[in-house]
Amino acid sequence: MSETNETLHDRFIELADLPVEGSVVDLGCGAGPALAAFARRHPKAQLIGFDREVESLAKARERLRRHEGSVKLMSADLREKLPLDDESVDAVISSNLLECLPDPDALLHEVGRVLRPGGRAVLSHSDFDALVISGAPDALDRKILHAFADDAPPWMDSSDGRMGRKLPGLVSMSPLERTHVETLVTHSTELTGHAARRVGDVRGALRATAMRGRGRVDPVEVEDWYSALQQAASAGTFFFAETAVVVAAQRV
Repeated sequence: MSETNETLHDRFIELADLPVEGSVVDLGCGAGPALAAFARRHPKAQLIGFDREVESLAKARERLRRHEGSVKLMSADLREKLPLDDESVDAVISSNLLECLPDPDALLHEVGRVLRPGGRAVLSHSDFDALVISGAPDALDRKILHAFADDAPPWMDSSDGRMGRKLPGLVSMSPLERTHVETLVTHSTELTGHAARRVGDVRGALRATAMRGRGRVDPVEVEDWYSALQQAASAGTFFFAETAVVVAAQRV
């Protein structure tokens, strides 16, 4: 787990203000790192996670197998109605999910439906159109990063690289009462850790799109960009920054 995730998960826990034996739902839980963070802080909490990747859910089950409270992990299509009763949970969390959905507003309405009165939602999203990466020639860097912000892999119904900056407004227009907005900025002068993983995401996504004959960059440009970043890292001139927007809201 990267320091970035640890900081974000700490904020999820603080802003969710979960009761001692309360229930928290992670929408798009993946392998369960956020739920594991809640388990460490709230050993008797009820943990619920939804994701469409069966392999990720298997990893989450293994990660949470010693949790004292109940654990419910299910494969679910988050484009549809959540398989939860009205007013049945204390907190909902989610990270980097909404840009993948064709109708983010519908999911926010579902969050409002399943939260108990006074229950809290804590949502975060990186703003991928605001990635800062220094090391490649300016024109190539702009071309690569703008292409990544607009890239839509086959498994995504939609893609919006500017979802981070839109998140506060989406929540304010939902049935939830927005209570808090903040940003978390991750930065690095080394091509390691989260910076290396995100650079790898950019490289892999754009190569795959180019190989399908789509996108605005070709594989040679992607590799030229990546090689320039490696050289910059070796020379000590590499820089990376990613901004995540965090929004807390409450069911009134």
